[in-house]
Amino acid sequence: MLAPAKPELVRYLSENPGAVIEEAAKLHAVTPRDVVEALPAEMRRFAPADSFIAAMHDVATWGDVTLIVHTDDGIMEFGGPIPRGEVGRGYFNLMGSKGFHGHLRHERCGGLAFLERPFMGKLSVLIVFFNVDGGIMFKVFVGRDDKRELKADQLAKFRSLGGQLCGS
Repeated sequence: MLAPAKPELVRYLSENPGAVIEEAAKLHAVTPRDVVEALPAEMRRFAPADSFIAAMHDVATWGDVTLIVHTDDGIMEFGGPIPRGEVGRGYFNLMGSKGFHGHLRHERCGGLAFLERPFMGKLSVLIVFFNVDGGIMFKVFVGRDDKRELKADQLAKFRSLGGQLCGS
């Protein structure tokens, strides 16, 4: 069960459901996870931390997505397929040498959130991977087609995965 959110944060998000999570966290002196937990319930579902590997394996089948890492120093975006990964030497190792690749500290994952909410006048659909401190490791967004519409096949995969990992 989620802890009660600050009333002013709940009010802010009800008026600004598309607020940038990291900016709302700073504005209200809470963690990004607190912000996501304060979103209207119909916009969010949560999966446990041990869902990290299953989620990443599934996302590797989606094709081109957008992965975002947002820090105080910048917002880095990658567009393309996420490679399949394997656990080894304490990391979830993304298997690839071109495009997106690297080594993720999966054991620092504190949970996942499956979000469907408005952002800049359109529906935004994403998985947020939280760290154990309530920060955001990274976000994976369902891709868009040439008309800037959500890719229907990815949206279906996102919803199916959310149903599997988040339970009822």
